[in-house]
Amino acid sequence: MPQNEEDSNRELKWQLRVSPRARHAKLQIKPYGGLEVVIPPRFPRSQVPLLVASHADWARHHLDQQEKLRRSIQPPRQLSLAFDNSSTPVVYAGQPLAFNYDLFAELSTQRIVIEAIEQREQIRELRGWIRRRARELFPPLLQKLATQTGLEYKRVSIRSQKTRWGSCSRQGQISLNDQLLFLPAGTVEYLMIHELCHTRHLNHSRAFWQLVESRCPDYRSHEKLLSRSRNLVPDWFLLDLYR
Repeated sequence: MPQNEEDSNRELKWQLRVSPRARHAKLQIKPYGGLEVVIPPRFPRSQVPLLVASHADWARHHLDQQEKLRRSIQPPRQLSLAFDNSSTPVVYAGQPLAFNYDLFAELSTQRIVIEAIEQREQIRELRGWIRRRARELFPPLLQKLATQTGLEYKRVSIRSQKTRWGSCSRQGQISLNDQLLFLPAGTVEYLMIHELCHTRHLNHSRAFWQLVESRCPDYRSHEKLLSRSRNLVPDWFLLDLYR
């Protein structure tokens, strides 16, 4: 569908990211996060506005689609986590609950109370609850698995990582993605074992995978699940996460 003059003249905003891995400059629409321009280190930054202008129609179309998706997303009335098979009612202060959840929420001894009124702040509070829950559940499990496998680590941190479920530094610090709460416990345990094995081999060599298999014989099935698990993270959680 052709754009009208007002749409064609609409100013485009973007974020610039310099990536050593990028071979060419490119534009991409981040999930719920707007337009991003990725360039190699030697790409002239003065050419970025021209690059954006040459793909302006494409960018506006996809940003409009993203905005439609944004308007369709609503914060949840129930927060369900596959990791511990829990489902917790969410109460929004100042807003009436849907009829089906009123009695359940009132009788429940555990519920999440969100004080914010504006949607973006509500989602931010929900993500904060997820982060705190992950910090309660993940460190003890990681320590248990380290003891069972005989693999040692220095520290653990919990973050919302964009592309990785977890990572391990040369210093033995393991970082875990709080979004793992939306995945089954068995796969989360495998991910932790995977990162613990990196304390011995900071690569994906044959020796690394042999160590992984010795600690988790069915690792291949978990690897397959991890590769397609991003769709298990609900849309509302990703909304504006990487802005």
